[in-house]
Amino acid sequence: MRYAHQVVLFTLALLLAGCNDGKPGPSLPPPDQVYTLRGKIETLPAKDKPLSDLILLHEPIDSFVDMKGKVVGMDSMSMPFTPDRSVDLSPFAVGDVVEFTFEVRWKQAPRSLLTKMKKLPAGTTIKLGKAVPPAAPKPD
Repeated sequence: MRYAHQVVLFTLALLLAGCNDGKPGPSLPPPDQVYTLRGKIETLPAKDKPLSDLILLHEPIDSFVDMKGKVVGMDSMSMPFTPDRSVDLSPFAVGDVVEFTFEVRWKQAPRSLLTKMKKLPAGTTIKLGKAVPPAAPKPD
């Protein structure tokens, strides 16, 4: 009987170790892409939920790669990001213009993990608009 309890406990431990709660952490695989760009803070996470979404209005990303691996670009938009636990959001306020880095993982949550953010000088403007992905090479 004692052996059965040990097997059950061991199995539960393995199952729990393999669970991913969707929060950033050390178990994330390498990102599919990493982007650094500028944007404006529209919403900060609630104080009681520091890992909730951060919403940034960002500049276009000409080199954005979709989940199929094709460069499609991404127009300016308001987009939610999950801040990594290492990012201190306390110095930031809604309306701040920032430079930020985020990682994309198409097959695992969080898809858009914000890993760095720094405030840009007052008066910095961001350029909003449509993305201009690089032209495909012409066949010979």
